[in-house]
Order: sequence, then structure tokens, then C-alpha cells
Amino acid sequence: MNRLINIPCLAIIVIALIFCGCKKQLETAPRQSVNDQTALTSKENIDASITGIYARLKNARQYGRDMITHPEALADNGFATNKSGRLLGESANNFPTQTANQFTTTIWSNSYAAINQINLTLEAIPNLNLPTITQVDRNRWNGQLYFLRGLYYFDLVRVYAYIPGAVVASQDKGGVILSTKGISNFQDALNFQPARAPIDSVYIQIVNDLTNANSLLLSTASVNTANKIAAQALLAKVNLYRKNYSEAKRWADSCITLASSKLTNTGNYINNWRAATNSETMFQVAFLAASENIGVNESLQTSFTTLVTPGITTQTGGFGDLVPTLTLLTDLGITLVGGNTSTSNFAVNASIASRSSDIRNLLFEVGTTGRGNSKVECTKFIGKSGAINLDNVPVIRIAEVYLVRAEALGTPGSPVYNAVTALADLKTIKSSRYVGYVGSAIETADNALTGAGLLDEIIRQRRIELAFEGNRFFDLKRLGRDLVKSPHYNTVAFTDVRILPLLPQADLDINPNLKQNAGY
Repeated sequence: MNRLINIPCLAIIVIALIFCGCKKQLETAPRQSVNDQTALTSKENIDASITGIYARLKNARQYGRDMITHPEALADNGFATNKSGRLLGESANNFPTQTANQFTTTIWSNSYAAINQINLTLEAIPNLNLPTITQVDRNRWNGQLYFLRGLYYFDLVRVYAYIPGAVVASQDKGGVILSTKGISNFQDALNFQPARAPIDSVYIQIVNDLTNANSLLLSTASVNTANKIAAQALLAKVNLYRKNYSEAKRWADSCITLASSKLTNTGNYINNWRAATNSETMFQVAFLAASENIGVNESLQTSFTTLVTPGITTQTGGFGDLVPTLTLLTDLGITLVGGNTSTSNFAVNASIASRSSDIRNLLFEVGTTGRGNSKVECTKFIGKSGAINLDNVPVIRIAEVYLVRAEALGTPGSPVYNAVTALADLKTIKSSRYVGYVGSAIETADNALTGAGLLDEIIRQRRIELAFEGNRFFDLKRLGRDLVKSPHYNTVAFTDVRILPLLPQADLDINPNLKQNAGY
């Protein structure tokens, strides 16, 4: 084996970061490019480095598409229409023999490129002693960098590894590689051969980073950048994944205290999704410039709908590659003409017979016939930033934080178990989403919920509230549940090796300490 040819992606990306600046495809302005002679030695270039780290989140394999589409396709929310051929393998869980049909290794390489840039930038900041740099600048920089490293590691570990408390021991190869020290030369990159850290260790690092971010960031910062409220929201979510329910509740309490006013109601929920920025958002990946448009093949708009404008079926834009499954339509309260059967939604042009009082189902409507038979499609992403295929992507919203707290309180055996308070959070969400909820038969039924029934309804509301926002697969995975995909596809057991994707072969070839996931 030629050591200089089979360079692992970790070695390639760290060198590229130092000597080439940000990837050209992610640049939106010259300020985002870091010159190798002045990199990380001025205020302007620290800002440029951080901007480049945000830009990496826009990659189509991350929040540009895959981190949103794949959790819906891999789980029980999304059915692939075959209008473009995309997302078919993911929806059918057609791997590991077809290894492209899962989360790809680009998430691995792109994330570690960002993490190395974060580490180098964190190390450079203490060495900047320019009189124009204030402590406010340093706090802003460090807070954003800790937040971003926590987010990148959270996505890495939930994609490539099992989640605490839901592990198939015989197939567990650990978490992901932990690196908190920047690599700035070729030989160090080649010599970097760590093993995968234990899953719990990765989550501890994520919590430490987000805790540091919370201590440094302001709650008044833009949702386009890291901010205190977003850090607390992610701390609640990460601790829910860890099954540390006490900490999940603690951070959800704090976040809700700061941001409860962001929760929308039945009167403004739809309009908030039509705005460029949903007011419930605490952090989003912002797509603002025309050069960032992913285009008609892979944008979220084209992936989810054929519509150009809500309600207008005479103009076809995207492909509508992934549409709601029949079970999701039922949970949304949508009934098709002919009933919720495969024939009604997939063999003929779909037509909606009725909707429940759940306002969220109005974001799911019949698409066009321009790509074949019409289907009920998701319109959460429909060119909100002023151009087709250009949408800001919420990473976490206040509604999810309420549901995090409800689950932490409503999980039997939780040290903070409190069915009364969990029900109150559940009802806060449902009263904001169901027209006429208070005093209705739905509320009466909810008031009778206890134990496992209460938890099941909280999880069901997560499915409805966060549908087509990139959570469903991870929710089923962290709960250790099978992927029940009938009548569209076969069930995938939680113990199936297809729950985890493969790691990049180049890294495995050069690093004997790195272990591939089972089944590849």
C-alpha cells in the first residue's frame, strides 16, 4: 500500500483547511476565504474562519439535504415516489450491499474538516493580542466555536454510532473519533490514528462544548448564528439522547424560561412556516445568497414537493421525491378520498377527503401532476428565502424543547418522572396546534393518559410536530425501536446492521485503530 496515495480523509481535509482556505463551493463572499499567509492572525480572518465553519453546514450531505431528508426516508415517515430516482434506496433501507443508500461518508469528512478548523481557531484566539480585539470579541468567537463543535459532534455520533441506552452490544464499535486539538501539518495528519471514542465519552464532550457555549453566548444573538437559547435547547436535546432526563429537564426549563414566547399558535403557525425564518427557530442554517442555492435536483424544496407556490397545482417546480407515508398521513389527521390505502395515495392522483383540527396538516397538500401522479406532499420548505429551492433550515425549534421536557418528565423510571407536568407540556403543544383543543374530546382523552400511554402520545406528537425536519429516524434509533414501514416497505429490526452506515474506507485503510461498523 502506498502511504502517500491512500491518505485518509482526515489527513486530506486538515491540510486543505490550512493551505487552501474554505471550500470554494461553500463560499458566499471573499471574506469567507482564509489566506494561508494571514490565516487566523487577524480579527477579520478569525471571523472568516468561523463563517466558513457555518458554511460547511450547508453542504447537501448535511443540512442542505441529507440531515433532513434521510431521517424521514430511513424511518417510517417518508415514501420515495421515484419521480427522479432519488431517495429510493434510503426509503427501502436498501443497504449495506448498496452502501450509497444511507448517510454517506461525506458527513464524516465534512464534519471533521469543520472540527479541525474549529480546533485551530480556538487555539489561535489566545495568541491574538491586537488592541482592537475585546473580551466581547473573544467570548463571541469562543462561544460560537464551542457551539459548532458540539453540533458537528452531535450529528456525527448520532449518524455513525448507537445512542446511549439503545445499543446492540454485539455490533457496537464505539462512538466516533474525538479530536479537540488542531492538526496543522501533513505529517501530524498522517500520524493521527485514534480509535473511536466510547459513545458516552463523545456525548460528554458535546455537553461540555455546549455548556461552554452557553456561558459565553448572548440570548440576543441572531438565530443565524450560535446563541445562548440555542445552546440550551441543544443541551436539553443531547441530554434526552443520553437518557439523562434530569439534565434534559434542567436545560429545557432554562430554555423555555428564556424563549417560551417563541411558541406559535393555531392562528400563526402556518404563516410562520411561510416566512423566511420561522419565529419558533432558535438556530437555523441560513441560505441567504443565490450562490448557495442547491438547485432543482437536491434542495429540500424539490425533495419534498413538486409545488412552486403553496396551493398552486398548475406550475411544477421540484420532483417531490419523498412524500408522507400512509401512517404519517393518519397521524397528521389527513384522510384521502378512497381511504388511506396504497392505491389512494400512490397508484392514482391523490385527493384529500378530510382533515382533522390539527393545523399542522395544512402544511401537507396535494402536489402537481407535472412529474406523474400527484401525491400529498410536505410544503415546509418551499422557497421561503425569496427564491425557489432556497430555504433557511431550522435545526431546533422551541416546540421541540417542550416535547423534550415532556418526554424527560413522562418516561416511566425517569428520576424526574412527573406525569402531571409532562401532560401539561403535551397539552401546551396540542393546544397550540389543534383548533378548539380546550374542552374538546381530544383534551378529555389526553387528561386520562398515564404511564406508557402518555409517553406514546408524547412520541407521537414528536412525529407530527417534527415531520420532515430530520428527526424521526434518530428518535426511533435512540428508543431502540424497529423501523415499522408497512405497507410500503419491510420492517427493519433495531438489531439489523442497517441501522448504522459505513465509515470511509480510506480512513480504515490507513488507521488500524479505527473499526468499521458491523455489516460492511
